[in-house]
Amino acid sequence: MHIVVVGSTGVLGRHVVPRLLERGHKVRALVRREEQATMFRRVGIESVLGDILKIDTLVQATQGCDAAIHLATAIPKGKDMDWSMNDRIRREGTQNLLTAATQNGLHRYIQQSVILVYGDHGAQIVDETASLQPGAVIQSAVDMENYVRASELDWCILRGGLFYGPGTGRDEGWRQAVLDKTLRLPGQGDGLISLIHVVDMARAMVDAVEKASAHSIFNVVDDKPVRYRDLYQYVAAFVNGPDPEAGGPTLLPSLGCSNEKLKSELDWTPIYPTYRSGLLY
Repeated sequence: MHIVVVGSTGVLGRHVVPRLLERGHKVRALVRREEQATMFRRVGIESVLGDILKIDTLVQATQGCDAAIHLATAIPKGKDMDWSMNDRIRREGTQNLLTAATQNGLHRYIQQSVILVYGDHGAQIVDETASLQPGAVIQSAVDMENYVRASELDWCILRGGLFYGPGTGRDEGWRQAVLDKTLRLPGQGDGLISLIHVVDMARAMVDAVEKASAHSIFNVVDDKPVRYRDLYQYVAAFVNGPDPEAGGPTLLPSLGCSNEKLKSELDWTPIYPTYRSGLLY
C-alpha cells in the first residue's frame, strides 16, 4: 500500500514508519519543516511539507495514497499544561484529514487514540465495550473518535495505553524522579495503569493497516495492568533508590484494560508482555 503518515516524526511515528517500510509499503511522511523532509529523503522515504491544521496541504499529501495513519499529537511538556493545540489537532486536524482522505478516495484510515477515554473504572478490567467516561482533558479524544466513526472510510481506531520505551522519556523520567526523591505514589498507589511499550504500539499500528476489519476499535495495552505501587517500587529497586512515598497527586484515572480482542482478531502478541521485560535495569 501507499500510506501517508501524519505525525511521522513524533514518538510513535518514528517507530511506525520504518516498520511499514520493512513490510514493503510505500510511505509518504507529512512533515512541517524542510530539514525533516530532507532527513527522510536521504534514507529514501517520500516526504511532503504540510500541516494537519491546513487542509489544502492534506489534500495534496493524500493524493495517490491508499491509506492514511493519524499519529499527530501535541502533548504539553514540563510545566506547560496547555492542551489547546492537542485539542485542535484532535478535533480540527482530524476533520481535515478525514475530508482530504475522502476527497482523494483513500480506502483505509487508522487513528491513534488513548484508553483514557474510558475514564476511571477502579479495579475493573475493561474491554472495548466499556462506556466512555472521559475527563475534561480527554474529551477531545472522544470527539476525535466520533468524527472518525461518522466517516465513510474503512477506519480503525487504536486506543493506546500509557507509552514507555525508546523516545518516550518516561523510563528515564521515572528513574530520575526516584533518585531526586520526587516520585510519589498517586494516593496510596492502589490505582491501576495499563502500559504499552512504544515498539508494541507501532507493531499494532502496522498490523491494523494491513489486517483490521473495517470499523473496528482495539485496546493496545500489554498483558497485565499494574498498580502504581508495584511499578514504582520496581523502578526504585533497580536504581537503588528509596521506595516512593504515598500521598502524591492522582493525575490519571485507575484504569486497567484488556488486549484480548487485539490478540484474537489481529494475531498480535506484545514483545514486552509487562513492564518487567520492557523496563531495563
